[in-house]
Amino acid sequence: MEKKQRLLSVLNAIIPTQGTSGAGDEIHYHCPFCNHHKKKLQINIETQQWHCWVCDAKGRSLFTLAKKLKASKEVFDELSQIIGNNNYSKSKTPKTSFLQIPEEFKTLVGECDAISFLHAKKYLLQRGLSEEDIQKYNIGYCQDGEYKSRIIVPSYDSMGKLNYFIARSYYGSNFKYKNPPVPKDTIIFDLFINWKMPIILCEGIFDAIAIKRNAIPLLGKTIQSTLLQKMIKKRISEVTIILDSDAQDTMINVSKKLIRYGLNVSRVSLENGDPSDLGFKAMLDKVKHKIQVNDFDLIKQKMSL
Repeated sequence: MEKKQRLLSVLNAIIPTQGTSGAGDEIHYHCPFCNHHKKKLQINIETQQWHCWVCDAKGRSLFTLAKKLKASKEVFDELSQIIGNNNYSKSKTPKTSFLQIPEEFKTLVGECDAISFLHAKKYLLQRGLSEEDIQKYNIGYCQDGEYKSRIIVPSYDSMGKLNYFIARSYYGSNFKYKNPPVPKDTIIFDLFINWKMPIILCEGIFDAIAIKRNAIPLLGKTIQSTLLQKMIKKRISEVTIILDSDAQDTMINVSKKLIRYGLNVSRVSLENGDPSDLGFKAMLDKVKHKIQVNDFDLIKQKMSL
């Protein structure tokens, strides 16, 4: 359900008029290509196919629709996170190996009377983060610039060099996350990982911060090659996967890949909420009751989807 709601937010942001629910997964809009007075643009949220019954504009991907509407890079980043693939022209989403913290970055460590600081700090505290968490992860925010009104959570590699950062809106933006212009194939929070101990894979950065112990966020629907290669090289004794209840297909795919490389895999079942909602103590108890993943368990999980 969350996936559909996020896709609707994207569509409502790039199409001038608000959509109307139709049969099944269909949403109807006024067509931005022919501007017909009736809502003749039909979009299927599940299949991504779209078609205007007046001007015959159509496509098989929401990326194609966004491209035709000349959407911003932020839109394509959001679609990539929701859907998991991106057919958007690489020439319009350039990737570079150069990465730096935004110039407008301000720390959230300590106290400040600025309104934007107070809003950003309140957001983190409401998500269960402590002052110690904010200091440990060097969390800050941007008041202005490209990442205006976003929390900035830096990630560092094992040598303490910046390898990524997550920019999360702390206001009601349609696009929660804005990615930096670098590949996502890295190890988030590598600096804090003890590679001699079991690893926990989770979904997002706030999940990893809530779990605290050796947790790495995937930030997507698959495991990046850099992370996989390092786990194999370090001969990790066990990998525990903790994903939201609506991400079981990701759990299955990641588990299969890890098992194929001879890693011992367990999973933690989350019926309600996610790690950042439940908090450290609750997650610590759930990890104690983790379930061993094998071929039989994967079959059961797949049948339950």
